[in-house]
Amino acid sequence: MKVGQNLGVGIIGLAFIAVPPGTPSSFPSGGAPTQMVVTAIPAPGNDAPVSLGADDVSVQVGKLPAHILGSRRLSGDLADTQLFVLLDDSTRSSSLSLQLRELKTFIESLPATTEVAVGYMRNGTASLAQGFVMDHQKAADSLRLPQAIPGENGSPYFALSDLVKHWPSKESAGRRVVLMITDGVDRYFGSSLIDDPYVNQSISDALKHGVQVYSIYLRGAGLYGRGDWTMNVAQSRLSQVSEETGGFAYFLGFTDPVSVAPFLSDFQSRLDHRYVLTIQANERGLQPVQVRSELRNLKIVGPTRVYLQ
Repeated sequence: MKVGQNLGVGIIGLAFIAVPPGTPSSFPSGGAPTQMVVTAIPAPGNDAPVSLGADDVSVQVGKLPAHILGSRRLSGDLADTQLFVLLDDSTRSSSLSLQLRELKTFIESLPATTEVAVGYMRNGTASLAQGFVMDHQKAADSLRLPQAIPGENGSPYFALSDLVKHWPSKESAGRRVVLMITDGVDRYFGSSLIDDPYVNQSISDALKHGVQVYSIYLRGAGLYGRGDWTMNVAQSRLSQVSEETGGFAYFLGFTDPVSVAPFLSDFQSRLDHRYVLTIQANERGLQPVQVRSELRNLKIVGPTRVYLQ
């Protein structure tokens, strides 16, 4: 009996030594700080300035809360962004021709703190048309109509993975954004409801390299991908990639939008309301993450997973 009692006392004593008085047991005590970008979207009609402090938000990594070390809005001197406009070379020329001028106008109007690059999806890769430049006019001038060859892109998700893994810049990750313009059809996997492994891989690659993905749906060339079922699955996959990386997918039913200007205006607004959160957690690798705010009239949009080194 005495042995059992002493052993129990010893274990309890070690427990108190392992967690010193005053140490928050719910917060991780180690792990390298990690940055993640979220978007704070004001409620419709709310014109009040948005301010998201570290005390206004909570982050859960896996099943445990993460320690929030800081929150900074990506504005002013911190607004520097690398935006890669990735167009699908198998998009119908008639689909993009209507919006090409609006896309050029959007690029030309971007803040001076934004670097822009332009590329085309071709044979499963991201073919560079213009590297990152601060000269927005030069980037806009590199835009052209797609070749409109059915299946020319290979797979938009192959191209996205190729881009994020071979990002054409040595600048640090964290403020990288891709705007994909594509029909989202993965001709290598078809329109099955089963999770597309190429979609999942592109999401993992984007998260590992700190890239937010936004997308605009435009119909592709050729007969494949014209059916409602195929288009619905394709748009769902675009939404999956965008939402899981902290971005957003834009589409108007199964038809091409008359104008992409409203999409681009909302896209710019979301870029203007981004915050970088510095968090600390003990986990490593890709981990599920949830970000919440108790502030009223504010919605937090962020990635569904975070890559912890």
